[in-house]
Amino acid sequence: MGRSVELVIQMDIQEAAVPVQAAETMILTDEIVALIGPNRSSHAIEVGAVAQRHGVPMITTAATNPAVTAAGEFVFMAAFTDQFQGRVMAQFAKETLGVNTAAVLTQRGEVYTEGIAEFFIAHFSGFGGDIVAEEFYESGATDFAAQLTSIAAAAPEAVFLSGLPPEVALVTKQARALPLQNAAGEPTLFLGADAWDNPTLLDNEEAAVDGSFFSSHFSPDTDEPSARAFIDAYQALYGIAPTGGDAVSYDAVRLLLESAERAGSLDADAIRQQLLATEQYAGATRIARYDENRHPTKSAVIMTIENGAKKFYQQVDP
Repeated sequence: MGRSVELVIQMDIQEAAVPVQAAETMILTDEIVALIGPNRSSHAIEVGAVAQRHGVPMITTAATNPAVTAAGEFVFMAAFTDQFQGRVMAQFAKETLGVNTAAVLTQRGEVYTEGIAEFFIAHFSGFGGDIVAEEFYESGATDFAAQLTSIAAAAPEAVFLSGLPPEVALVTKQARALPLQNAAGEPTLFLGADAWDNPTLLDNEEAAVDGSFFSSHFSPDTDEPSARAFIDAYQALYGIAPTGGDAVSYDAVRLLLESAERAGSLDADAIRQQLLATEQYAGATRIARYDENRHPTKSAVIMTIENGAKKFYQQVDP
């Protein structure tokens, strides 16, 4: 359209009320034409209601809970849903790794962690697996002895740990020290989700995550041309490889720009219609189409961790 883009940015949001207030200000005072983000599902659900009320297109970035788009037709996701990645990890554990018994350790009070754990449990059970223990902890917890001792008594082959990097590092360290083992006396395998794709976990020397597997949005080792263009540009700018969260954030912006270009207008409903009409999008990740809930149909990748570094293991298509 030949027009410059001005970004209005609010970063490092922790409290749930802050993104709602920021979105209201951006819409009413800054007169933005669309919202990109937030990253967290709990924030995105609340901001989605604001976007829908004002009729402003919104594309979330790394938020994955399916309820993110529940506010209405103006809210879209760039990331896959937890329903999908919960199935991906459950099927991978049961059919690829041959895991028959699993425990689940979940952070309470977080839409993302509780949601993905529930989806994993439902799908793992559906594939014929047995959930032998389910334990919980609060955000900011540092001592997991009680939960790990309870899990150890069940001797699961794997533990699905959907938590955030600070707690994941502590849980895995304490589990190995216990030690947490399966019925054969071998170390219990840890499985995670896309929140694991974070340097604060992988660079933490105390995290005992080698040999673990987790789902993510993309691999920086891909040879897909559109993704490689993003990866090369990102590395040139920041000197490090992008994470899955970086990839879907890039895609959210590009999806908006491409939709506005096709619409030939900055009219909110015209952009919304073009977002809904998206087909075979190719960016850092790929989106085949959007469904009736404005969830993208797209692939996931499974990463493993070797010597403290993530490594592509396999791609899982929808």
